[in-house]
Amino acid sequence: MKTRIGVISPADSMQRIEYVAQEFENIEFVPHVYEELSEITNILTNHRYEVDQWFFSGVLNYTYATENHLITEEEASFPPLHGSSFFGILLEAQLAKQTVFQQVGIDTISDEEIEKILSYYNLEKLTYYNHPFEGYDKIQNLVAFHKNLYEQGKTEVVITSIKDVFYQLKKMKIPVFRVTPSYLSIRMVIQFLEERAHSKRYRNSQTAIIGCRVQFNLDKLDDLYYSFKTKYQELDLKRSLLQVTEKINGSLMQLGDGLFFIFTTRGEVSEDAYEDLLDLIEEIKLQNNIEASISIGFGETVSQAEQNVRLGFRNMTKQEQATILLVDEDQSITLKNKQTEDLSYQTVETGADWRKKIKDASISPGVVSKIIAYAKQYHRDQFTSQDVSRWLQSTERNGRRILTEMEKTNVVEQCGEAQSGERGRPRKVYRFTQL
Repeated sequence: MKTRIGVISPADSMQRIEYVAQEFENIEFVPHVYEELSEITNILTNHRYEVDQWFFSGVLNYTYATENHLITEEEASFPPLHGSSFFGILLEAQLAKQTVFQQVGIDTISDEEIEKILSYYNLEKLTYYNHPFEGYDKIQNLVAFHKNLYEQGKTEVVITSIKDVFYQLKKMKIPVFRVTPSYLSIRMVIQFLEERAHSKRYRNSQTAIIGCRVQFNLDKLDDLYYSFKTKYQELDLKRSLLQVTEKINGSLMQLGDGLFFIFTTRGEVSEDAYEDLLDLIEEIKLQNNIEASISIGFGETVSQAEQNVRLGFRNMTKQEQATILLVDEDQSITLKNKQTEDLSYQTVETGADWRKKIKDASISPGVVSKIIAYAKQYHRDQFTSQDVSRWLQSTERNGRRILTEMEKTNVVEQCGEAQSGERGRPRKVYRFTQL
């Protein structure tokens, strides 16, 4: 199966890209040529999901697409401008004008890249004025920058990568040349997109199991078994789960009273599916006053995915809002809800530093990783046992115990005390040491 890569570019750059693309027999390129930047909106709105990856001709159209949320960074890339591209077009300019330029105005190429090339080839005598790329809506800033420098006699020629800047300066009779990505740069990005498409295709084919567990509000097991009300509630739940199952092309199985598994693939579990599952948790709570827990496990095999679902159930704590717990194949856990950003943490320790620091502690690596994740999410450089107890949905006494163990293993250190305004000892304030 061929990889499909969509190409978004002006007509002149498209010719260069297609020339390089001829080398890739296993890739089908789908070109989309535009004149105005705003045309990219229609292109991606209508064709975004028809290809595996998107190739943008430069930073301008790529930034326009990502900043307007037309596409994500994981779906696209563009060839960066290297120093070799700059010197190639500078040589072309000097041959065209039959002179040696020593004062040059440039944009979008990083100062670091230019300095590296100048020092490598001993060209420090070349004076350049660079304007970094600020955004697709700041084109006039680039035009004014180059115009002012040229009128002040500080530059002899302008090298730009932006088509609109090129044409505007040309109308002003300012010597200007347009730099484009090199052959090698285009080729490397195509290879990168092909590899990412293969990786994504493999990842999307992984097994995904959605586990849904409900706790019926009955005291006795006999009541649970014989209650018609419970059976009706279970049927309502099954009907709702079947609707989700149909949307994600899955298969629903009931493994016991109140426990359901939906078998599907990772690629089918989209953001819409997460929204449906969160709505389901809220609906069950509202209509039947029943707590539902949803854990999603991913894995290379069905067995691994099921193990991760059950790991998710074991790591589930009571949340104030509807929350789904995702367990990846590396057993990293992500909490997903509607109100806050996703929170991810590891349940297994990795690396020599972790092994050395917490091997003798009476706390799990998952707890430490979870505290680190919450501290990052809430931008807390310093925290107390009260914060930890709130994050972990536990008692403050347990929070103090965890922090004491973390302090013993040099994961955290005390950095102060906080007065609570009540009688008793002040709370200790901690911060993370360098892991």
